[in-house]
Amino acid sequence: MGKQGTAPRRIGAFLAVCWAGLLLALGAATAQAGRLDDIRQRGAVRCAVSTGVAGFSLRGSDGRWRGFDVDYCRALAAAVLGDAEKVSFISGTTDEALGLLTEGTVDVLSRSATVTLSRLAGRGLESVGISLFDGQSFMTKRGLRIRTLHQMAGLGVCFQSGTTAEDNLAEHFAMQKINFRPVPKGPLREMIDAYLSGECDIITTDSSALAAIRVMYMPRPEDHVILRQHISKEPLGPLVRKGDDGWREITRWALNAMIEAEELGLSSKSIIDRPSSDSPRVRRLLGLVPGIGRPLGLDDEWAWRVIAQVGNYGEVFESNIGLSSPLRMERGLNELWTRGGLLFALPLR
Repeated sequence: MGKQGTAPRRIGAFLAVCWAGLLLALGAATAQAGRLDDIRQRGAVRCAVSTGVAGFSLRGSDGRWRGFDVDYCRALAAAVLGDAEKVSFISGTTDEALGLLTEGTVDVLSRSATVTLSRLAGRGLESVGISLFDGQSFMTKRGLRIRTLHQMAGLGVCFQSGTTAEDNLAEHFAMQKINFRPVPKGPLREMIDAYLSGECDIITTDSSALAAIRVMYMPRPEDHVILRQHISKEPLGPLVRKGDDGWREITRWALNAMIEAEELGLSSKSIIDRPSSDSPRVRRLLGLVPGIGRPLGLDDEWAWRVIAQVGNYGEVFESNIGLSSPLRMERGLNELWTRGGLLFALPLR
């Protein structure tokens, strides 16, 4: 009698587990599709960018946003909506942008935001890859003849509150036993104005941002020096909300497609007519391999549109912040791995 009663209970338990697993799977699929469906329904990708940094995200007098970070947002729109122009840009300080992303007001954050433990684990965000390897440095007036950190003792240093620059500065100078006068500021322009007015002697942030500040805001850029010394490593890259799994994969692979295209020597000009190729890697990028977009919930031509409408990683870097731009930044660590840099694409297969 005991054995006969046990079998139905086991079957019931097994069915319950299966049902729970099915519900879990359906819930996960719904969660993955949720963000993508929202974007398609509204017809635009909502992208959080900086309040205005030349070369990265700056709104021109014509109302158009331009820059390295901006082009990544356009790449996402090209992949998902078929049109790189279908982006709504929301500008803010680092803290404001992180808050907008955490609450789900924006779909992605694409600005000079360092990927850190506290931002990912503490705020429930996820990194989709490193788009720029940077480091924190300092800019000062050439006339002060500052060449080393110890020469900054007693001087005023401007930084933006709520950024990694604030923590890096405090930690590094404490370790080096250098006393300085901290001058915390809010938005970028507020920090720059304090430097120009003489409220502080030195300004500190990522090297890439300093290059932009010198070109954009200094009346005579040649009168200001950016120190070659870095006090931190600043891996910068797009962030999305944790839980938006399907959307996270799209944002990750869009970045990798741009890097992959440069590795393969494919540019926005050479790819526009979808040239024939025997290379499996090239064919996948061109959308000539059936089903390549299915895991992302996209059509097969998503990567082709990214490159055709926006460009490969090298094109985006060079036009916005590279040697042919006003910022004149060298690739350095952001060169392809085949050329001595740290940049390589995950396999698109």
